[in-house]
Amino acid sequence: MRILLTGGGTGGHLYPGLAVADECLKRIPCEICFVGTRHGLEARVVPEKGYGFRTVWIGGFQRGKVLRNLLFPVKVVVSLIQAFLVVGRFRPDVVMGTGGYVSWPVLVAAILLRKKTMIQEQNLAPGVVTRFLAPWVDSVHLSFEGSVKFFRKQSNLRVSGNPTRENLEKGSRQEGCRRFDLRHNRTTLFVLGGSQGARGLNRAVLTLLDGLKRRRDVQVLWSAGPAWVAEIRDGIKEYEDRVRVFPYIDAMDMAYGVSDLLICRSGATTVAEVTRLGLSAVFVPFPWAAGGHQEENARMLQQAGAAEMVLESEIAGGRLEEVVFSLLDDVDRRKAMGRRAKEFGRPDAAGVIVNDMLSLCKTSVSGGPIP
Repeated sequence: MRILLTGGGTGGHLYPGLAVADECLKRIPCEICFVGTRHGLEARVVPEKGYGFRTVWIGGFQRGKVLRNLLFPVKVVVSLIQAFLVVGRFRPDVVMGTGGYVSWPVLVAAILLRKKTMIQEQNLAPGVVTRFLAPWVDSVHLSFEGSVKFFRKQSNLRVSGNPTRENLEKGSRQEGCRRFDLRHNRTTLFVLGGSQGARGLNRAVLTLLDGLKRRRDVQVLWSAGPAWVAEIRDGIKEYEDRVRVFPYIDAMDMAYGVSDLLICRSGATTVAEVTRLGLSAVFVPFPWAAGGHQEENARMLQQAGAAEMVLESEIAGGRLEEVVFSLLDDVDRRKAMGRRAKEFGRPDAAGVIVNDMLSLCKTSVSGGPIP
């Protein structure tokens, strides 16, 4: 069986595809290839995972930036030609897109070449690519029941959850403390800005450090992002005995394993991981996320008592400090939030998607039907 996956640019579009790929390999002999861009996170991560990787020359349309958009029509044409070549040469049994601009040319080529096609949408409010192509693909897998209302055609919709990596559940507190040089008897605040980091979130957390300094029982694990790590390290010199800063953390299982309270953006993959593991979290949505989807993701959990949300516009008024310190002081409340968050988790999401993938293909393997 030959499976072509496309999506990337950020971890939110990449890691659901990796979770599905891993599940496929557990279930059936198959060849898997990813299509992304040369400059996205996928260009590094996918080859490291041992999967085939191809690229197309596409980028997002940037509103208000005329000069940067001059090449956009050329990129669209070139990426479509490249996508036709990739699909034609790889001859996939099924093509699945996980969103983002890179998914568009590959899915269009697959649809026109009459391949079986799927979309996996991570956010509560579906992205532009998903909404545009949903009527033409064989199935659309949604992460939330509330997303159904955004689609006119609903016969091909499936609510399966957002796939997350199974190995996230394997990290232990003891291993994580060893890995990140933390003390196991301190409360750990884990700051996560996503695969690229988050400057606004980083600067907000810097304002908490004076208050944290007075709490000798609290330590900080901080994934600052490659572009911001030097700035953060300059700002924490007097707190270095209790703050550990990294540009990027690959061992997320261990990072989550040590986390007593998480401060993070509310991208769909982070939300899915938080709910799968039942973590207590304070979400600070990225205010310029397309369609405001991060705020919608966070608000849904906040209203259910499964998380707290602080908007960036509220940080200057001390709202983040108020929420974080009150949670650090209340173990029972953190545990209750984690239990409610876990009720939203869908650890079986990758398996549900792969079942549909196999059903679509109806391919014979080793002389017999796929189970």
